[in-house]
Amino acid sequence: MKKINLLLSSVFLLTSLASLSGCGQRGPLYLPEKKNSPAPTNTPTNAPTTAPDPSTSNDKKN
Repeated sequence: MKKINLLLSSVFLLTSLASLSGCGQRGPLYLPEKKNSPAPTNTPTNAPTTAPDPSTSNDKKN
């Protein structure tokens, strides 16, 4: 009977220590701060512009 109590006490102690150790991070738990950066977009803001080709214009001079 004494061996069973010792075994149960040991299991309880080891389980308690394992659950208290958690992931190993020390100190209080916290939520990470959100960064206020804008989401990336696929459209460029400074797209290069090209001049229209005069040979393809619809204005025909006579």
